Amino acid sequence: MLVLCGLDLSWSCPHHCICYTAPSTISCQAHNFLVVPEGIPPNSERIFLQNNKIHRLHPGRFSSETVVLWIYSNNITYIEPSTFHGFTLLEDLDLGDNRHLHSLAEDTFHGLTRLNALHLYRCGLSSLPNNIFQGLRNLQYLYLQENHLKFLQDDIFIDLHNLSHLFLHGNRLWSINQNAFRGLQALDRLLLHQNQIEWVDRLAFHDLKRLTTLYLFNNSLIQLSGQCLDMLPALEYLRLNDNPWSCDCKALSLWEWLKRFRGSTSSVGCQAPVNMVGKDLKELRKEDFPNCSPS
Repeated sequence: MLVLCGLDLSWSCPHHCICYTAPSTISCQAHNFLVVPEGIPPNSERIFLQNNKIHRLHPGRFSSETVVLWIYSNNITYIEPSTFHGFTLLEDLDLGDNRHLHSLAEDTFHGLTRLNALHLYRCGLSSLPNNIFQGLRNLQYLYLQENHLKFLQDDIFIDLHNLSHLFLHGNRLWSINQNAFRGLQALDRLLLHQNQIEWVDRLAFHDLKRLTTLYLFNNSLIQLSGQCLDMLPALEYLRLNDNPWSCDCKALSLWEWLKRFRGSTSSVGCQAPVNMVGKDLKELRKEDFPNCSPS
């Protein structure tokens, strides 16, 4: 009866794991494994190793036919660069919540041409190698939230032509440069909240023609150019709350943009100058910007 239900208790199943045949699945989660268990069948399509204590990843322990590989919530500190080489069928790779990973080799994910979702949240990453996402043209979901990233170099996402969701919230980013998001023509959702962003280049969003959702709340923004947001013709949802906005002449172009915008926005609370503290930039009138030249 167990075999008829898809449960395979054959000798090829690693010890302490449960194996299923349709689709071929190896389930080894939550068994305090310190290393990837031996004996994973070479035709395994789905491998679940989450919630163990695995420290390092090396090539040769996984199946190159794997489509889904979950190794989140382990103790991984090192991934040998060739671990995933040849995994041309891999679509979903979850390495999230490995808080001591800290760094990745440039070619760790090279060749994963069918990868659709890559989870690297809460991995203690302080930087990303320049070509870390090279060739991942089918990637749609990239989870980088709750790391220690301080900077996004130019063209870091240039190959991600089909990326629709980019999660960068909860990092330590302090600026967004002109070409940080170049190449992301399909991006729909960009989450940058809960960082330390003080400055966004006027052209930072120039390739994001399909972006509908932008979260910038809970940062350190004093000003944001309206021309910057003009680059986002498809924008529908914008969150700018919990920033120390200065509602003086520097805010005029943002105020003018907010007056034109027909989508959903949060409050934009003024924290300077003194006479504007507690007011919402969106509710101000033209008369509140005396002696300000047009933006």
